[in-house]
Amino acid sequence: MTRSLTYISTLIIGLFYIINVAAQNPMKFENTIAVAEDANTNGHLSTLEGYIPSMSVTQDGKTAYFSKTSEQKPLYGLFSKKERVHEIYRAEKINGKWTNITKLDVCPKYASAKHPTVSEDGSRLFFASNMKGSYGKYDIYVTDINTDGSLGVSKNLGPKVNTKEDELYPNIYNSTLLFFASEGRDGFGGLDLYATQVVQNTLTPSVNLGSHINSSRDDYSIQLDIEKGESYVVSNRGLNHTIEQVTISYRRQPMDGSVVAYNDKNLDAALTAEASHKYTSTSFED
Repeated sequence: MTRSLTYISTLIIGLFYIINVAAQNPMKFENTIAVAEDANTNGHLSTLEGYIPSMSVTQDGKTAYFSKTSEQKPLYGLFSKKERVHEIYRAEKINGKWTNITKLDVCPKYASAKHPTVSEDGSRLFFASNMKGSYGKYDIYVTDINTDGSLGVSKNLGPKVNTKEDELYPNIYNSTLLFFASEGRDGFGGLDLYATQVVQNTLTPSVNLGSHINSSRDDYSIQLDIEKGESYVVSNRGLNHTIEQVTISYRRQPMDGSVVAYNDKNLDAALTAEASHKYTSTSFED
């Protein structure tokens, strides 16, 4: 699968089209670059990156994680040009203002890390990185967050999640259910959304969320609303590949209240699976 045509289209459309996915959006779309000044700014379309996700905030609203890019000269090559590098930052909310912005060393220098998502209790940080030791281009990693705010070892989630292509946009739901986008498996086209249960240091094989959630275009992220029986998918399936949020209805299971897409058992399988596969050993430690 390839996203080259999508990126070309996005580059052209991005010059003329300003997208606003927040109008009917229950998600928090928050701009990464202005995190310290405005925590309610929307995630947005980038002509270089496609969809830029919101920053990830702990349940108590006191700590946020986000990524931004910088131009860095590679370690080797006297005449080499600067390259775009993604870095992850943490911010703290003090007296209603985002401050104490700190860059986190979750991967080696010159490697990229982006799309951070923090668990509700603030104990684990998931992110995408292309650091050495990855299975493909970008892989999904996890690191423990200690009580003093320091980070543990960054660990690759392994081949049950990662492939030779990109795995991006991790999003943790209900502490253990990890959604992410992948283009390394046979799916419906472009980036497809998958889910895996991650418990302690084990996980389940990744499950494609099916044709009712995924499309022939790039599908970036999903959020569930159990009470409303709906999910919200961010995708570039809009006219001329524009990025939009799509609302997808669900039906409730009669016994335990879990939800699953109409005529599709994939999400239900992901919700009820038991984690049994260990993810890989240490990939990076500062």
